[in-house]
Amino acid sequence: MTVIVKYDENGKPQYRSAKGIGSTEDERLRARRLDSLLKKNITNFAQQLARAKRSSKVAKGDVDLYWDLGDILQKVFNESGLIDPSEKHLYWLNARIYVPDELMAKDRGPHRLHLAYCFRLAGFPKNEAVKMKWGEWVYLFDSPGVNRELRFDRWLKEKMASEPEKFSRKDVRIFVQSANQLLGDKDTKDLTDEQLRRCYDAAWLIKEKFQEVANKVSNNIVKDMLRSGIKKNYTVLGDVIDGTKSASEFAKLVAKEIP
Repeated sequence: MTVIVKYDENGKPQYRSAKGIGSTEDERLRARRLDSLLKKNITNFAQQLARAKRSSKVAKGDVDLYWDLGDILQKVFNESGLIDPSEKHLYWLNARIYVPDELMAKDRGPHRLHLAYCFRLAGFPKNEAVKMKWGEWVYLFDSPGVNRELRFDRWLKEKMASEPEKFSRKDVRIFVQSANQLLGDKDTKDLTDEQLRRCYDAAWLIKEKFQEVANKVSNNIVKDMLRSGIKKNYTVLGDVIDGTKSASEFAKLVAKEIP
């Protein structure tokens, strides 16, 4: 399939495909239909914002609006039948043509794209998503153990449903730091769903153990304690992944670093 990624100075669409150079007329027709659908839906949304007099200053970092934008992107992507999953990276380029500046933020790398994060955000129930600030979502999605691991989203949705009161800024920060230490250098695609779940459960329980001390010392000290405790017990993580030791037992071992 082919996607429109920009228009040149003469208004001519520029096409790209994940398959390489060249495309058929049928593929270009589908690309124009996708482009038209994105333009219509995003433009309608932008007009709604204008009528509501939402200023760019207010929109920046607004989780509510970013969720709405992500929901539009999800519906077009999942329901139109006009885009192949392998070309999602081109889909962001097509959408960017029409997203107003007040709803954009700077991309910080090929896997840290603002529109991709909005899209991902909309996969969570809106009433839960808006309880966290945008900076917390970005911090979470930036995490190496989370960034390209979409199975995390299923785990997080369940956690939000079962423990909705435990998602303060401090909760998110300590959890992410724990998950980074556990999974930062691992290729998680080699883990089964259950093995990955055990890792996230361990990071969550470690977060619980470090909550109290995090109120008393600086974040850097907490990070050092987490790093030290996990490093000392890293071989035990394999037992947690295999299911021969519980995430709770592992968290208790790591927490021995707390004075």
